[in-house]
Amino acid sequence: MENTLISIPIRLGRDRTLHIQQKPKSGITTAGGLLGALQSITSSIASRSGAIHLQHVPADAPAVLDVLGAPGTSHDVQNDITDSAQTIVVHTAPAEPLQIYLRWPRDAVGLARLHLQTADYPIRSAIEAPPPPLARELLVETRSGSVAGPLPMEHLLDVSTSSGPVGITLLPLRLEKAASSECKLSVKTSSGSVGVNAAVDPANAHAHLPGRDCAVALQTSSGSIRAVLGLTRSVSVRSTSGSQNLTGVLRDMSRDRRSDFSSSTTSGSQSIAVVAAADLDTTNPPAAEKAAPAEKKAADTESGFVCKHAAGSGSVRVVYPPAWEGTVEARSGSGSVAVTGGGVETDRPARNRVTGVKGARPLHHTDVSTGSGSISVKFGEA
Repeated sequence: MENTLISIPIRLGRDRTLHIQQKPKSGITTAGGLLGALQSITSSIASRSGAIHLQHVPADAPAVLDVLGAPGTSHDVQNDITDSAQTIVVHTAPAEPLQIYLRWPRDAVGLARLHLQTADYPIRSAIEAPPPPLARELLVETRSGSVAGPLPMEHLLDVSTSSGPVGITLLPLRLEKAASSECKLSVKTSSGSVGVNAAVDPANAHAHLPGRDCAVALQTSSGSIRAVLGLTRSVSVRSTSGSQNLTGVLRDMSRDRRSDFSSSTTSGSQSIAVVAAADLDTTNPPAAEKAAPAEKKAADTESGFVCKHAAGSGSVRVVYPPAWEGTVEARSGSGSVAVTGGGVETDRPARNRVTGVKGARPLHHTDVSTGSGSISVKFGEA
C-alpha cells in the first residue's frame, strides 16, 4: 500500500506558470560485475513503475501535487515559488518508484503555462471533458517514458519524447467566445509510435479537433503514426521509418484562405482519407465566391487546400469525399499509379505519371509521389 509522502499546494492563475519535473537522484552508482548488472536491471524495471498522473478532483478540492510511495520510501522534493511561477522537482531513486499526482479541481482557473517533464517516468492523463483549459500553453515532455491519455489544448500543446510512444486524445474545451482560435499542436518523438485521436470516430470527431486556423505538426524518426485530425491552416506529418494512417476531417471549405496538408516518409506506406464532417455546410457560397472578379482571382491564388504526400519507398493511398473538387498529379519511380472516381478527368503523360481534374472550379490541389511503390488516388467513397 502506498502512502502520501508529501502534498504540495499549487497556486493557480492565468498569469502564472507551473513546472513539474521528475529527475533521477544524482550520485547513485552500482557495483561492477554480475552484481552490478543485476542491480541495474532491477533498478530499471523499478523506475518504470513510477509515473506522473494528471487527474481531476472535485471543484471544492484544492489543487495539489501529491507524491506517493511505499512506507519508508525516502523522498527529495524541491518547491520553489515566486509571485508568477512555481517549480517542483521530484528526485527519484530507481529502486523506490513514486507515483506523482497533479490533482486539478474541476472548473478551476488555469495557468499561463504548465510544463510536465520527466527523465524516465511515463506521463498519464485522466483529465475529463469538458474542462476549462488547464493552461494557455501545455508542454508535456519525457526522455524515455511514454505519454498517454486525454489532453486539453488552448493556444499550444507540445508533446515530446526521446524514446517512448505517444497516444493522446484532444479534449474539447469550454472557451469564451472571444478566445483566439489560433493555436499550435506539436507531437514529436525520436523513437516511438504516435497516436492522436486514434480511437476517435471521424464522423463524431469535431469536438476533438482544433479549428481551421490551427497549425499541426506530427513527427517521429522511427515508428508509426495514426491520427484523426481536422484539416487546419497547416498540417505536417513526417516520419523516417514507419507507416502513416491519417484521417483528415473536413469541416470548413471556405475559399478565403489557404490550408496545407503534407505527409512524408522515407520508408513506409501511407494511407490517407479525407472525410467530410456531418455538419459540413457546402450550400452557402463562401466569401471569395461573392467577391468581384479581380478580388476573386486574387483570393484563388492563396486559397484552397494544397495536399502533398511523398514517400521515398512505400505505397501511398489517398481518398477524398464526393464534395472535393481539385487537381491531382501522381507519379511513381517504380510502381503503378491510379487516379479514379466519379467526375474525374485523367491524363497519363508518362507510364508512371497521372494527372487529373475534378469539378468546374478545381480550387484544391493534390501532389502524390513515391520513389518505389504504388499510388492510388480516389475521389468519392472509399
